[in-house]
Amino acid sequence: MGSYTKGFPMLTEPRSPAADVDVASAALASLAGVLQDVVVQTTPDLLPQALCQALREHATLGLLDAAQREGNADRYTRHVLYADPDGLFTAVALVWRPGQVTPVHGHHTWCAYKIVQGTMHEDRYAWDGASAVAVLRDAVVRPAGDCVGSQAGMQQIHRLRNAGTDTAISIHVYGIDGARVATHVNRIAALA
Repeated sequence: MGSYTKGFPMLTEPRSPAADVDVASAALASLAGVLQDVVVQTTPDLLPQALCQALREHATLGLLDAAQREGNADRYTRHVLYADPDGLFTAVALVWRPGQVTPVHGHHTWCAYKIVQGTMHEDRYAWDGASAVAVLRDAVVRPAGDCVGSQAGMQQIHRLRNAGTDTAISIHVYGIDGARVATHVNRIAALA
């Protein structure tokens, strides 16, 4: 099933059956338990950084089966890995083929992500409130293992892209229920 956000299509697909699904399921159950503990026990001001620590220790490529790691030639692919039953958070894997990119955006919710395969490029922006536009600040290369967290708002605007020649995969955790993860995470920013 496909979903689209402000002109930037994102494909969201359910877990597909594969030989390694039992391994992925065990890894996912472990990660979900850790994330739930972090979300429930951490104060909001420290939550993105605490989630990064949990992702560093528990988010691996093994969360996805072989079919999920392939991605889609037309757009980056989202796989909802776990949606907390109380709507506290959703964990999502994004598969990026070479050249695939997000829009420039802030977030409606807190978030944290870890690169588990490949290298991503993150363009970071500053928000110019007077003009209501994002201004490019710098660019950072994010290799596998890098983890970034942010609060909701326009203080940490960015654009992620796979500028490499191989598929990249990242695991993201958002403070939103699973039903709205494709439509209520990104807060699209106009560029200067």
